Amino acid sequence: MQKSTLILVLCAVSAMADCPAAYRALLNSQMKESTANGCAADWKFVNRPSGGWCMKVFTGYYESKAEAEKACQTVDATLSGLQTADEALYIQAAILAQVPESSGSLWTGIQRTKKCIGQKLTATCTNLTSFEWTDGATTGTGGMVFQVGQPDNQGLNQNCALFLASKTPTISARGTYYAATYEDVGCALTTFTPENIGRKTLGYVCGKKADK
Repeated sequence: MQKSTLILVLCAVSAMADCPAAYRALLNSQMKESTANGCAADWKFVNRPSGGWCMKVFTGYYESKAEAEKACQTVDATLSGLQTADEALYIQAAILAQVPESSGSLWTGIQRTKKCIGQKLTATCTNLTSFEWTDGATTGTGGMVFQVGQPDNQGLNQNCALFLASKTPTISARGTYYAATYEDVGCALTTFTPENIGRKTLGYVCGKKADK
C-alpha cells in the first residue's frame, strides 16, 4: 500500500483525524504520478492488467445506480469496478475524508450477471460469480468482497450492489454490516430511515482509461 493511501486509511479509522486535510494531501501526493501516466491531477492512477486506469471518488446522493452512471458520464467516465483490495481501501478512505458521516455507501461499476438474475446463492451463482464488473477495465474478483451471507438476492430483485465505507470495522444498520465490503441491493433504492441511515449512499466512484 502506498504511503499516500495509508494516510487516508489512518484518517478513515480515526475520528480525531483532519480528514479533509488528509484528502488534500493525498491529491497533492498523487498528482505527479497521475499526470505522468495520463490521468488528470485530481484522479488516481492505477496500473491494472488491462492497462492504466484513472479513478475518482465523488460525493453526492443518488438513489439509483443509473443516476450515478449518468453522473460519471458527465466527466467522460463510467462507474468503476475495483481491481484489488487496495483499491477498495482507497475508495473507502477517500469518501470518508470528504464527508462528515462516519459511514455510508458508494455506487461502483458492479451488477448481477444475466445467468444469476432471479437466483439466490447456488453452486453456480456464488459470492464470486453472481456479479460482474461493468466498466470494461476491471478483471478478476480481487476487489469483489461481499459481506457474510451476501449476495442473498432478497426478493429476487437485488441486481446491483453497494460498497460500504466505515470508520469502524462494523456498523449496526438493521443488522451488522462490515466495512469495505459489498451487499446486494436493488438498482433503485427507497428512502433511508434512521435505522439504516449508516448505509445511505454518500457518493460514487468513476473511472476511465488513462491517456498514456
